[in-house]
Amino acid sequence: MMKDLCVSKEERWPAVYALVFILSFQYLMIKKFFGLFADYSEQSWNTFMRNYHMSGFDPISYAVLSEWHQGYDVVRHPLLAFLMYPFSLLNGLLEQLTTVNCAQLVMGALLVFCAFYTFLFMHRILREVVGVDRLAAFLLTAFFFSCAYIWLTVLVADHFCLSLFLIIYILYRSGVKLRKGEYFSIWETICSFVVVAGVTLSNGAIVFLCVLFVNGRGFFQKAFFLKAVVIPSICMLTFAFLLNLTTDKVPSEKENPIGEQMEWVGTDVSRLDILVENVFGESIQLHREHLLGDILMKRPVIVRYTWPVQYVVEAVILLLFLLGGWWGRKERFLWLLMSVLAFNLVLHVLLGFAINEVYIMAAHWLFVVPLTIAWLLKENHRWVQLVVLILIAAITVYLLLYHGYWLHRYLTWPILAK
Repeated sequence: MMKDLCVSKEERWPAVYALVFILSFQYLMIKKFFGLFADYSEQSWNTFMRNYHMSGFDPISYAVLSEWHQGYDVVRHPLLAFLMYPFSLLNGLLEQLTTVNCAQLVMGALLVFCAFYTFLFMHRILREVVGVDRLAAFLLTAFFFSCAYIWLTVLVADHFCLSLFLIIYILYRSGVKLRKGEYFSIWETICSFVVVAGVTLSNGAIVFLCVLFVNGRGFFQKAFFLKAVVIPSICMLTFAFLLNLTTDKVPSEKENPIGEQMEWVGTDVSRLDILVENVFGESIQLHREHLLGDILMKRPVIVRYTWPVQYVVEAVILLLFLLGGWWGRKERFLWLLMSVLAFNLVLHVLLGFAINEVYIMAAHWLFVVPLTIAWLLKENHRWVQLVVLILIAAITVYLLLYHGYWLHRYLTWPILAK
């Protein structure tokens, strides 16, 4: 992995642009709230929570780094608190040296690292696996980061940015192996599953999908399936439920600042509306009404766009996605991407898990859209490539300006002390 973290000569300028973009908005986030964390107390935390409104994202990591505890839902995130423990120790050391709680700085550094390498590995997938040219790879990666809930994911102190980084990396590894005709070993599969599922348990299925598409029938060989799939899954599930039994269940505002776990939505909510307004809507374009609103704080599950042109943008993106899927339908890596998308749609839309805030799960699947569109840019007809590039560039500029305006306005809005 250390070799993969090196930035190549071709990637330097895209990496610089990405780093400037990521650092700029992370700086605004830290600047807005740093005063409340510098002298950390229950009162300053309560003031922070009254001013923190970032859709359904939970800033639990700030509390975990400030005073380490099992603040996450251990069934859904069995190893996340333990993975954050070294960063909590680092924050404690910095606090002893400076007398200031540096939780925001430590978390900000982790988010910048994960966001930067997410950009880099996304760019590499487009260049090395799909095989598009430099301009197309940069535009599609920029489009991905301009999407509403990817932009928010790399900004907020939740677990999603870490999950996004891990998923993109395992997809990159899978694409390279497919291209070279290599396979996942038992040891690499176990390590990947433990880390990815340890952060978010359901994402362990994505690791197994990657291994399945890369290893093919070898995935089901008795020795491999037992050692790399069955035993790690049983161990992880057992650990999660045992940890859940031994973890203090007494609710605490610090442990779960937003409130209760996400609930199912009743059958009275149209799945079509969910797909249009939330899955392929809010995930990519913020709604102006109830902007950054939380459903636990009076945001309706379904919010409509006030500008008809936003539905046109959504339709164009969906059309490009469908055309890209058709053009690359014979590619094994594309089938892997579609299986990841299908898994998430079944989990969130069909079964209904977290369907009331399905857009905050965009980090687990939205990368499928630009990667699928990329196959249109391998079309032999130059005019098709030109049209797609112009559309992607126009949509990206629009999303950057639209989301940049609203996020900058939110991050520079004065804090209310009461």
